[in-house]
Amino acid sequence: MKVTVALRGTLKKLFGGPTEKIVEIPEGSTCEDALLAAGIDYKNTHNFGFVSVNGMRVMIYDEVKEGDYIKAFSRVTGG
Repeated sequence: MKVTVALRGTLKKLFGGPTEKIVEIPEGSTCEDALLAAGIDYKNTHNFGFVSVNGMRVMIYDEVKEGDYIKAFSRVTGG
């Protein structure tokens, strides 16, 4: 199945160009699987924050479906 992975905030620079990628992953895959397929090792990305699917915040281990739009957001910092 195909899903779109988009990066927001300071994560955008990880793709080094377009901020979205369409990736193909097996049925039953999770947000984590989609990020890894897009080349994003979120566990080793210091400023990784959270993900959303189709505009709704979800857990990294939630399953995705064909055509889902996954956004990965950076942590919010500041003072």
